[in-house]
Parts: sequence; structure tokens; C-alpha cells
Amino acid sequence: MASRGPPGARGMGNRFAQFKLVLLGESAVGKSSIVLRFVKDQFDSYRESTIGAAFLTQTISLDENTTVKFEIWDTAGQERYKSLAPMYYRNANCAVVVYDITQASSLDKAKAWVKELQRQANENIIIALAGNKLDLVTEQPDKRAIPASEAEAYAREAGLLFFETSAKTAENVRELFTAIAKKLPLDQVGPRHSRTGQRPGYSLMLRTSLRSVRGLGSRPITAASGRQWQAAVAARPAGLVARRCFADEKAPVSQVSKLPTSETNTSPSSETPPSQREASIEANTIAAENVPRTPPTPEDLGTVTKKEESTPPPFTGQSSEKTFFRKLRTYVLSLVILGTVAFGGGVWYSRINDNFHDFFTEYVPYGEQAVLYLEEMEFRKRFPNISNRGSGARHRDTGEAVRIPAQSGMSWRVADSGEPGGRQSSAVEKTQKVKEAVKAKEPEPKAQPKAEAPKPAPKPTSAPAPAPKAEESKKAVPVTVSSDYKPPEVNEPSRFPPASPIEPIYFPKENEQVVQDLAHMLNDIIAVINADNAHGKYGSSIEKAKGELKKVNQEIDQIKAGVEKDAASRVKARMEDFDKAANDLVSRVEGAMATQEASWQREFAEEMNRVKKTYDERLSVIAERERQLNEERLNNRLLEQAIELKRSFGKEIKKRIDEERDGRLGKLEELSKSVSDLEKLTAGWNEVIDMNLRTQQLHVAVEAVRASLEDASHPRPFIKELVALKEIAADDSVVNAAIASINPTAYQRGIATSQDLFDRFRRVATEVRKASLLPEDAGVASHASSYVLSKVMFKKQGLAAGDDVESILTRTQTFLEEGDLDGAAREMNGLNGWAKTLSRDWLGEVRKVLEVKQALEVIQTEARLQSLKVEG
Repeated sequence: MASRGPPGARGMGNRFAQFKLVLLGESAVGKSSIVLRFVKDQFDSYRESTIGAAFLTQTISLDENTTVKFEIWDTAGQERYKSLAPMYYRNANCAVVVYDITQASSLDKAKAWVKELQRQANENIIIALAGNKLDLVTEQPDKRAIPASEAEAYAREAGLLFFETSAKTAENVRELFTAIAKKLPLDQVGPRHSRTGQRPGYSLMLRTSLRSVRGLGSRPITAASGRQWQAAVAARPAGLVARRCFADEKAPVSQVSKLPTSETNTSPSSETPPSQREASIEANTIAAENVPRTPPTPEDLGTVTKKEESTPPPFTGQSSEKTFFRKLRTYVLSLVILGTVAFGGGVWYSRINDNFHDFFTEYVPYGEQAVLYLEEMEFRKRFPNISNRGSGARHRDTGEAVRIPAQSGMSWRVADSGEPGGRQSSAVEKTQKVKEAVKAKEPEPKAQPKAEAPKPAPKPTSAPAPAPKAEESKKAVPVTVSSDYKPPEVNEPSRFPPASPIEPIYFPKENEQVVQDLAHMLNDIIAVINADNAHGKYGSSIEKAKGELKKVNQEIDQIKAGVEKDAASRVKARMEDFDKAANDLVSRVEGAMATQEASWQREFAEEMNRVKKTYDERLSVIAERERQLNEERLNNRLLEQAIELKRSFGKEIKKRIDEERDGRLGKLEELSKSVSDLEKLTAGWNEVIDMNLRTQQLHVAVEAVRASLEDASHPRPFIKELVALKEIAADDSVVNAAIASINPTAYQRGIATSQDLFDRFRRVATEVRKASLLPEDAGVASHASSYVLSKVMFKKQGLAAGDDVESILTRTQTFLEEGDLDGAAREMNGLNGWAKTLSRDWLGEVRKVLEVKQALEVIQTEARLQSLKVEG
């Protein structure tokens, strides 16, 4: 959803647009934390999981004149809420798919969300991929499970925006939403309510009932069951409760002052009961003097006296008419006052609630203008200096389309300055044909047309016209001649045929790009002149331009040839100089190499003699040192042998002593080892016995909860049973998770029994059948016709086929009779429109029952698994 901002802001060169943004992703990846950081600049370390969806708004300024407002839908990531996601990203302008960079599986879920958005969402939706929890990776790099390069490559391949964010440190959070705002088409923002397929006032996040919203709009709604709408009626103001809009049976008090319907009170077909005053007038005969009258004039005084003396006339109904007009006046004034109050309240509430804002501005006449006026006043109050930037009057954008006349503005055509036409223009056209024939004969373009262009002016007529036609027919394939021309008859004055279109000019592709561009521009001008049939007027100028262009092309070719020739001569001279210098260099290098080689040989011989002498001296020194080392090594070996003998003697003595000691203490060590093994065995069996007892207690607690639910004749709380079950399970994560999945209202108030659900389904089915034929935007007539037709509808039996309301109700009843609550809930969930709305409360009760049963089955399965582990 995208909409424009206040008209005042648009009139002053400022842009204000709002867009719908939805956050998607797996549970616990940090979607709500990102939104909280962006909207309120806060972070909650122990934030609970989102249930259903949360709605927030935030505005950002891209520059001084551009403001973007995001309507953010933060969806729940649990698997059970996945079916509700299409309702949130429908008509969304942008989406943020969040994944956890410390969990490898979250990126796969994010890819699945991206594919779903690309397949089912708006085709122009802007999608951003955000990897959250960057702070964990910064502190401990080994926690990263998804490389940034891998996610960035996928985002580039899918055409997504990519950011790695941290809701805790606010890193890249605002940059993410700013990049999305810059990507959005701000210049193509449509009207506020251009989206289709959405019913006004219908949303899971709507905090007020449909009756209260339509009561503010003074529109009737459909009849509904009193039990379902009782809470909504109690929460409404007294003024709205008095106007029941025929939602249910009227109270006796509301029948005292009945407003007139489309009929009049005096119509014989009206069934409106007479008021107490009218009944007293009809029952008793009232004297004429008791009837309230206007003060009589002096002229009518005699007439009044005669009437008093005569017999009292019958009742004329004047009091009844005054009573009717008085009621009508009271009704109109009350209606105007209530309408004004309701309209003002609607405008005020639209500034607070965005959902009501959409409903009010779309369906209430002049609602959008009033809301925009208040927004403009607030905008001017917040930014008082903006109104003084421009000069001149600024008008409010009333939404009317601006029409620009087809002939307004500038044109490519040159205004006709009164150039003489007629036979003189024909002579010019014929001269052009002669020039075209001459050019066709020439093998190469020359600059002659430039000199021939001014010649046709002094010639009023041209005799050799037939000759160019014969030559022109050879190349007249691309030229289109007007078919309206007819040759003159014998008795008619001579006239010349219309000028043929100007031929375009082409050059080979190997020519200069500048010449190609000039030829392309000239061809565009020729095409425009031919399209406007102005070739007779501009033919000579175009031919002159073509000749000049050909001349320029020839000059460029000549310049290129001269440059190439000059360059070739220079290259040849440089090559000769290079060869001469290379030969001289080679001769000098060879002489230097011979001299250097002789010097190296002499130095090599001297160095070899010096090395040989040094080697002999070093060899003698090494031999002397080796002799001394061998003597020292022999002495050390003798000392080592003496020490080893002493060490072996000491080990032998110690060994004998240890053998004697081990013989006495060996039995004590074996006895201690046996005692420790027996203690370990006893401790293990104690653990097995404790686990077995805990498993049995868990089975008993589960059965106690199940028995409490099955034996109850009416819903009753089972908090004590759940508390006992949780204490027995201790720290079992599976049992705790199953208990946490149960709706708190289920164990605080109890769940409905199967009989209660079946009885309530019968009542709901009756109301659903009444509204089964209603369209989504039904009025009073549709409600009445649906109510009447539902009485004559045939009821089906068994598992009836079809997607109509009656078939779904029949299958649901069959599943309830068989005890299949899951199947019945699935069938009722397939309803649409008013039928789905009427059955929503019943579906909620069934879901609570199914959730409780599912949790008990999970706990029982966990207990059975624990018992199997004990047996293993």
C-alpha cells in the first residue's frame, strides 16, 4: 500500500509517501528486535515471541524534501502461523526477510520465504535479505554459521538488497530501511487506496468490532447472533447502542420513538403503531377551542365566532401534521448533530489508528479531504518555515486530472513565414528530382549539389520534367508517392505531381563514428520532414546538408589517408635508425664481452689458488680437533659404564624389597576394588528405580489431566493438574514445551466438551446458513434476501461433495458426529466471507481443544519414550 502525503507538502515541493513493509523469517531470528530498534531505538534481551503479527509505523527522511512512512507488519515466525503470512504480505510494497547468521538452517527458511514472495506477492515488491545477530559474531567469530559471501552471492543472484544487522548494537538497522526507502518508486506513488482485494475493516490486528466501525460510518450491518456480538455491544457508546441498525431484536424502549422509514406515517401500507397522542385524538372528540391554533387575524375573527356558534367541525388532522413535522425536525437535527459528532470523531480517530484511517478515508464522503486538511495543518505547525520558501499562491490538490491540450506547447516544425507556394514550389520539387537523377548516375558523391541548390529559384516552370522521372523510377523502391495525384486532363491547366519524399543518406559501417552519428541525425530530420509532407519546402536545404556531409566524409577520408601515409614514412625511418643503432650496439657489446671474459678467467685462476691454500690449512686444523674429541669420548664412555653398574645394582635391591611387600598388601587392594565396584552397581540401580518411578508418576499425571477433561460436564480449569504434571516432569524440555504451547485461557477457564462444541456448532450453522448467500460488500437488501433464501435451501447429508457453505457445514457435522474435531475444524476453516466471520469464535474454541489434546499426546509419548529408555 502506497499513498501520497498531505497536499500542502506536495504543493511546496515536498514529497511524503507511505508504504506497507512486512518482516518475514523463522522464529527467534530477531525480527521484532529489529523493528523495536528501528521504531523506538530500544532493545529487549528477553522479548517474547510474536503471536500472529504486530503493527508499527515509523517515518524516515531521505533528504530535506522527501519523507517516507513505513507501515510495518512484524509477523510471527512459528510454523503454526505460516498460513496467515499471505494475508500480511498481500499488497506489500517492500519486505525484509530476516535470518540468523549463527544458524545454518535459517538461511534455507529465508530462501523459501523469498521464493514465496517472488511467486505470490506484488511483482514490483522490494525484497531485502537481512542477516541478524552480528554482535554475537563480532564477540565470538567461531559462532558464525553462514558466511557473508554466501548470503551476499544469493542476494545478488535473486536481485535482493543485502545487509548484516545487529538489533542489539543498532548496526546497519537504519541503513537497511533507508536503502529500502531509496529503492521504492517515490515518483510513482499512487492514490492512498488504490489496492484491491482487501475488505475494509477486516484484519487480524483490528482492535474494534465490525459493528462499532460501521456504526461510526452510519452504515447498517448484517444481523448476527446476540451471543457472538454481546461483548462488542457492551463496549460501544450509548449513542451507538441506541442505533442498533437492525443487528438484533429491538428492546421495547426503542419502539417509543420510531423514525419513519421510506414510507410515510399517513400511508395505509405503513405498519407503524400510532403514538399515545394520536391514539387519544382518535379515541376522544376534542372541541374546536381545545385544538391549538395560530393567533387569528381581525379579518378572520367573525369566521371564528360563527364556527364557535355552529356545530364543532370534525378533526382535520392539523395537530397530527404538526406532530409529524416536529418529529421530522427533531430527527433531522439529531441526525445532523450525531453525524457531525461521528464525522469529527472519525477524523480524530483516523489520526490515531491507521486501519481506521484507511476505512474512514475510503468509505466516508469527504473523509479523506478532512483528514488531509488536518494533516496539512499539523505539517505546517511542525514546519512553519517551509510555507515561506516559495512565492505565489499554492492551491490544494483536489485530485482532479490535469488535462493538457494536444496542440499546446512547442513543436519541432518551423513556423511558416509566408513563403510563396503554388507553381513555384512545384518547380523546386522538380529541380530536386533532376538532382536526384544526376546523383544516381554519378559513381561517387561530389560537392556539386551545393552549387546547384540555388538555381531552381528563378525558374517558374521546368520543361524537362519527364526525363528525370524515367531515371528516378529505377531507384524509387523506398520512396512513397502520394496516391491522390491525378494527371491533368486536356482541357485542364497543367500541374506538377507532388514532390517525392527525401531519400535518407547512408555510409558504410567502417566510416568514422562522428559521420555515422551526423548521418543518423540527418536521417531523423529527413524522416520527420517526410512524415510532415514538408519535403517540398526543405528539400533543397536537406540536399545541401547531405552534400556537405558527404564532403566532410571525403575530407575525413583524405585526412586519414594522409595521416596514415605520413605515419608509415615516419615508422620506416624510425625502423632504419633502430636497425643501425642495434648493429652498433651489438658490436660494442661483443667487444666488451671479450674483454670481460679475459678478465674473469684471470681472476678465476687467482681465486682457485687462494681457496686451495685456505682449504689445506683448515683440513689440518680439523684433523687435530678430531683426534682430541675421540680421546675425550672414550673417557666419557668409561665413566658412563661405571655409573650404569651402580644404578643396576640399586634397582635389583629395590625390586627384591618390592616383591616381598606386594605379597602381603596385594590381597587388601583386591578387596578394596571389589567394594568400589559393588557401590557403583548399587548407585546405578538406584538411578534406574528413580527414573522408573518418575515415569510412572508422569503417566499417572497425564491420565489425571485427561480424566479431568473427559469427566467434566462443563468447562472447568485444570491448572492444578498441569502444575502437578510440570512438577513431576521436573526439567524435561519436551514436557515444558508442550505445556507452554497450551493457550493460558484454556487451562484457566477450561475447554469445551465435545457435546458443547456440537451444540454450539448447531447454533453457528444456523447463522452461517442465513449468511451463506451474502457477498462480501452486502447491503440490507442482500441480508434480507439471504435470510429468506436460506429458509428454502435443501440440507445435505453425509460427506457431501462441493465447496459451497451447505456442503462444508454437512461435512463438519458428520466429522463432529464421528468425533473427528480436527477434520471438522479444517472444513470450517475453508469458509470465506461472512460465513468465516460468524464461525470464527467456534473455530477458536475447537483450536483450544485440539491444542490441549495435542499437548497431552506429546507428553504421553515422551513418558512412553522415557519408559522405553528405562527398559533398554
